[in-house]
Amino acid sequence: MLQQELKKYFGYDDFRSGQEETVQNILDGHDVLSILSTGAGKSLCYQLPAYITGGRVLIISPLISLMDDQVVQMKLNGEKNAVAIHSAIDKKERTDIFRNLSNYQFIFCSPEFIYEEHNFKRFKSIGFKYIVLDEAHCLSEWGFDFRPHYALISKVTQYFNQAQVIALSATLTEKMMQDIEVITKRQIKIHKEGLNRSNIMYHHVNFDDEKEKDHYLLDTIKDSGPTIIYVSSKKKCHELAELIYKEGFLTGIYHGDLNYQERTTVQTQFINNDIKIIVATSAFGMGINKQDVRTVIHYHLPTSPSKYVQEVGRAGRDGEASQAISLFTSSDIHILSHLANEHGIDIDMLNLFEQGYQLNEEISKNIQYLLELYPLNQLKEKIQAEQNQKQYAFSFMRNYIQIDTCRRTYLMNYFNEHVTQDNHCCDNCKNANLLKLPNIKEVKYKTSYKNRLNAIF
Repeated sequence: MLQQELKKYFGYDDFRSGQEETVQNILDGHDVLSILSTGAGKSLCYQLPAYITGGRVLIISPLISLMDDQVVQMKLNGEKNAVAIHSAIDKKERTDIFRNLSNYQFIFCSPEFIYEEHNFKRFKSIGFKYIVLDEAHCLSEWGFDFRPHYALISKVTQYFNQAQVIALSATLTEKMMQDIEVITKRQIKIHKEGLNRSNIMYHHVNFDDEKEKDHYLLDTIKDSGPTIIYVSSKKKCHELAELIYKEGFLTGIYHGDLNYQERTTVQTQFINNDIKIIVATSAFGMGINKQDVRTVIHYHLPTSPSKYVQEVGRAGRDGEASQAISLFTSSDIHILSHLANEHGIDIDMLNLFEQGYQLNEEISKNIQYLLELYPLNQLKEKIQAEQNQKQYAFSFMRNYIQIDTCRRTYLMNYFNEHVTQDNHCCDNCKNANLLKLPNIKEVKYKTSYKNRLNAIF
């Protein structure tokens, strides 16, 4: 039966790995947490049950760009009753959407947006069949850090207590799975596919200095095919893109300060292979429907295996041979250490808050939000546990830089998955070579990089 419904609504003959089991669990009436690898088609897992039952869906999503991209994708596939509502929409359009809210079957918003009382009142009159927690790892990774509204999701799941919860992610540890059950206050049926992507080869290189690293990067992108290069900051994003452009390769940039039109333009050009190389912060990649990314390069490593595997998974969604290359110099450790400890509420902040000291306004608000869930002593215990987990994840990535054993096995062990691979595995296993997919130099005129960006946008 499900095969017929799949064909009817999506035109596909077969489900991808994990989709059918997830859809069946939902149709059986369970609250579901499904861990499917990046590119496995998680959106279908809630869209198909919605089409079959006719139920209305609230999708809580972490990024405005992700919401907008998914709505655009649905509309391109013929779905007219999907909308994203968020702070970037002007007041008139937002009013129009609210006025017609009950006409939409798929409604996307952020946890911060729906938690605002005047917005939540508008949603209360809607009968939701499903509440989708997209990129569900954010509940655990961000909820007790810099986005406490994720930790307050139970206010939504408890109000709409007849709605089924559908949590979807590509990477989750055992701790994250437990956090999601606690945060949603639901007993959740878990379906977990293996995280290992056998078509992605792992390669890591250590350098003496950044100049050496840049030289390696410029040499590598000559034959890397469609490539995403991840960096730690917007400043570095621009610097590295300019360096690549001067080398003769068309490149785009992507970070949180770009407006909607700029983001959309870069994404479209990258998806269409008009631009083969994107230099981006971690804001890029969620929901980007590009199947043929051949290479993901981390100029700066992320601070946890979860983030790394998530970002690496944007390569090779078509199943073809792809590669993940990470680069490191000793000076990077200071950048990573800063990233590992930024944003978060720590024990010192809680102690100062308890003693009545005036903290940063945003931090004070975040603490007050979390105190709606936990008494202060319990919150201290929770925050300490989160700090310990972040440090463990960070130390795991620091060790990744130095290991001489199989990189794939090492990463998957973090998620309690035990894998070995005889070919196309990693540089340490010495059974894989870097791809040779030439990128043509296309910059022929001596224009400045800023002029090129102006021409793009």
